[in-house]
Formats: sequence, C-alpha cells, structure tokens
Amino acid sequence: MNSYKKDANNQVVFSKDMKLIELIDADHHLLSVLIRLDIQLPFGDVSVEEICERYDLSTEAFLMICKVCSLSDYEPEIEGSDINHIKLLLSYLRSSHRYYLESLLPTIEHSVDKVLEGCLPRQSEILRKFYGDYAEEVRNHLAYEDMHIFPYVESLIKGESATPSRMGDFMEEHTDICDKVDDIKSIIIKYLPEQCLTKDRSDLLYMLYDMRDDLTKHTLIELKILTPMVQALERRVCNE
Repeated sequence: MNSYKKDANNQVVFSKDMKLIELIDADHHLLSVLIRLDIQLPFGDVSVEEICERYDLSTEAFLMICKVCSLSDYEPEIEGSDINHIKLLLSYLRSSHRYYLESLLPTIEHSVDKVLEGCLPRQSEILRKFYGDYAEEVRNHLAYEDMHIFPYVESLIKGESATPSRMGDFMEEHTDICDKVDDIKSIIIKYLPEQCLTKDRSDLLYMLYDMRDDLTKHTLIELKILTPMVQALERRVCNE
C-alpha cells in the first residue's frame, strides 16, 4: 500500500517531510530529477528535507521541480523565492542539457539507424533527415540558453547590473522544440515500410514519447519557475 499522502483530488501531496522513497514511489519519473541533481543511491530512509540538507539544495526549489514534473495543473508560488532557488534551477537545467546532448539525442539517433536498416536508401532518407534536422534544432535551442539566458541569470545572481524585462525578451525568442516530435512519430507509425521491424519501431517510439514529455517539463520549469523568479530578481536589482 502506498504510504504517501494524497489530496481530495487524488493527487500526491509533495512535502519536505515525505520520505524520498515515497516521492519516487509516487512518480518514478522523478528519478531523473535525482540523477540530474547528482543525488546518489542509496539514500536510506531520509526525508526530502534531509536529503536536500545533505546535498546543500533548496528544499523549496527541489519540490517545485518535482511538482512541475509530476502534477499537470501545478502552479508554483514564486513570491518569497531567493537566489538559492534560482541556483538550484540553473544546476538542474544545465544538467538536463548535458543529458539531452550527451545521452538522449545520440541514443535516439542510433535507434533511428537501427529502425532503418531494412529500408531502401530512398525510404530511409526522409526520416533520417527529419530527425537530423530536429536534433540540430534542439542543439541550437539549448546552445542559445547556455550562451545567453543562463549567463545572464548568473550575472544577476552575482549582483551585476540588470536590464528591466531582459528575461522576458529572452523568452520571447525562446522557440518550442516539442511539437516536431509528433511529426517524427507520424512518419514512423504511418509511412515506414513493413521491412522496418515493429519491435525496433516501438522501442524508438517509446524513446520519442519520453523525450517529448521530458522536454515539455523542461520548458515548463523554465517558463513557470525560472522566468518569474528571474524577473522578480531583475526588479529587485533595478530598484536598489
């Protein structure tokens, strides 16, 4: 029987007092949050607050990330956030970037090649190019954040001069990298010939669904948590 608490809408109540194992039992996808924050197994029977203290992490920011990743209708309360919250968000987002670039994208590319082994060159060219173009778009999107958005946020944390609404300007130029995954899935499901094995196709589709969901949560963390926190910090710095 699950030991974690649920509210009147049958949603998990994430709190600082819940055991970390309860958090993982509530949503096993949150293992990725632990990995990206470099929280190592085994962690014993500790609470969320205790593990955050052990790793010098903001408990509030940690729970915000977990809630955005797990609860579809979660709206974070940004008021009262501080620089430590932003530091944790940056650490998590940068780690996510490394995962996408070093592991996820190359793994999916390998799976695409495996699916297309039985296809004629002309048949395989469309999917291989489509995925290649999409992977390049993702890399450019992440590079923009690494080169422009994150350094700007770090300069604010250091107390350097702020530009009013600069973060808002950055996010207006922020492209959506989730939608095109559906186009790739359609090609795999509808149009590849029978020579492309169903088992290999299914494995690839699972990865694409996981990538779409992960990138969607990644974007929500940037939009719902990081951006309003940074905008609040901009106002504080500009008014000092």
